[in-house]
This record gives sequence, structure tokens and C-alpha cells, in this order.
Amino acid sequence: MKPQVVILASGNGSTAEAFIRAAQTGEVNAEVPLIIVSRSDAGIWQRIENLNAEFGLKIQGELISHKTHPLADAEEDRRGYQTAAEEAAMLEKLRETKPDLIMAMGYMKHVGTSVVNEYGWRSDYTSMFQAMMLNTHPGLLPDTAAYYGQNIQQYVLDHHLPYAGHSLHLISDGYDEGPIVAEYKVPVEPNDTAETLFERVQASEKAHLPH
Repeated sequence: MKPQVVILASGNGSTAEAFIRAAQTGEVNAEVPLIIVSRSDAGIWQRIENLNAEFGLKIQGELISHKTHPLADAEEDRRGYQTAAEEAAMLEKLRETKPDLIMAMGYMKHVGTSVVNEYGWRSDYTSMFQAMMLNTHPGLLPDTAAYYGQNIQQYVLDHHLPYAGHSLHLISDGYDEGPIVAEYKVPVEPNDTAETLFERVQASEKAHLPH
């Protein structure tokens, strides 16, 4: 039986699709039974439907959002963080699925502490192999830990850095502070905008993901 990989996503899902296609061609030894999505209008829903139809797969899409699992009455609303109900629902779904690996691919929320404690990187771990929760980050760490998406590429340009890039790291309770598993540099070109640089970073990310 192939390792079971659960994907966490929020947006268009192109990286997730690249990973699933690599699994279908044998570049990655994995199966994706479940994708947990944080937005009902995310483009990845259509990709799930298309991939299931094209390859005869049975990937389940599960919506866990602040709308499906809203704030409790006394709970603080923190932008970019899961509600307590979202966190509990994710933990329950992951325990039910029993994945071998969890990968956040464009997941635009901080994963809750209880989920990280069970699947992510903890300070008492002595080996990276003890954790089973990875994040794909479209920037080089630690400099871009406070940024996301195209904002990272604008940061690179504003600070006149020679490289953009992307990192694969273990998710910790500080999110982008877990150990780095791999990173790839993308040289900045003279006429780059944040948009063109982000396009090349995303292309590099998809090309290196199977490795």
C-alpha cells in the first residue's frame, strides 16, 4: 500500500495538482485520499473533480472553514488563524484518515496547536523524521517567514535580494519556524516584477516537488 498523503489547501491548487499528477506517473510513491480546504470558493475544488474524473481517483474534498466552523461566543477572532472549531474538526478528520504525511500546499492559515502537537514539529523532537507535517513556502527562510504568496516576491524586490526561492519545512507551532527539509533558489532577473518572479517561483516549486 502506498503512503497516504493528506493535502491542506486554500487557493487555486496548482501545486497540489502537480503533486497528484506526479503520484500518478510514479514520480512520487504516494496516494492522496483527502484534501482539506479552507475556502468554499477555492479553485482546488474544480481540480479535485477533474483529477478524479481523469484518473478514476476517489480524492475526498473536505471544507473546514470559519464559516462551517465559526468562532465560539467568547473566542477572539485572529485573522489567518483557525477557529477552535476548525482546529478540532481538522484533528478529528486527520485521525479518521490516518495519513502517513500531511502537506500544506498554499494553505493560508496557521494550523492549530493541537494539530501541530500531534502531527507537526515539536521542540522536544530530536529528529525531523518524528514529525509528519510539511509546508511548501514560496520564499527562502527565515527572511520571509512573516510573508506569504506574492508578498514574498515583493519583499525580495524591495530589499534588492539576488534570489527568491521556495522552501519545504516542517510545520511547528510558530508555523514557518520548523526545520527546513529542502530549499531552492530562483535568481532575480533585472526586469522582474512581483508577478513574474512569483510565476517562476511557482514553476520551480512544481518542478522540484516530486524530489
